[in-house]
Amino acid sequence: MVTIRVAEERLELQESYYPALPSLSKQICRKWLGADIGRVFSPEEEQALRKVFHSIWAVDGSPDSPQEAVELQIIVDERDLVRSIFIAYQSQIFLAGGEIATALKNRRGARPGRGVKLLSGKTCFVLSYNSWMTAIPNAPVFLIRDVLAGTTERFREVVGDAGRVDVRTVERH
Repeated sequence: MVTIRVAEERLELQESYYPALPSLSKQICRKWLGADIGRVFSPEEEQALRKVFHSIWAVDGSPDSPQEAVELQIIVDERDLVRSIFIAYQSQIFLAGGEIATALKNRRGARPGRGVKLLSGKTCFVLSYNSWMTAIPNAPVFLIRDVLAGTTERFREVVGDAGRVDVRTVERH
């Protein structure tokens, strides 16, 4: 979950890791106050910050935004080799702001991201002479847990013709 909390005349950013966020937030003038607090911004930067959040996660970080969670089942069916969303060069695979797969630290394989369960198929790690990549080949089916219901359309936009996104309602007890 991603939120922007107003505290003591500053905005505190609490989010999942996303590789482009540091460079985007630097454009808005951020400070880092350690792992417990995270990034902080002045209140005047609130609208710009919410715009960045919306561009990555399809939510603006408001604590009062709908928090209903769903599960997304994604079936990979990527046939366009030119535009590959399920391959990342020297990085993790991100989909609508969430990590879907990552290479192992020893660079000998890959695993699903946090909150992602492979129902069929596998993730791959490819190593070449001077580079490496994380990949999800065609046909796997994976489940992403605890996705905000409001972000479902963003996932569909990002996946596009490279697969199918089905929504599963989560029963909370």
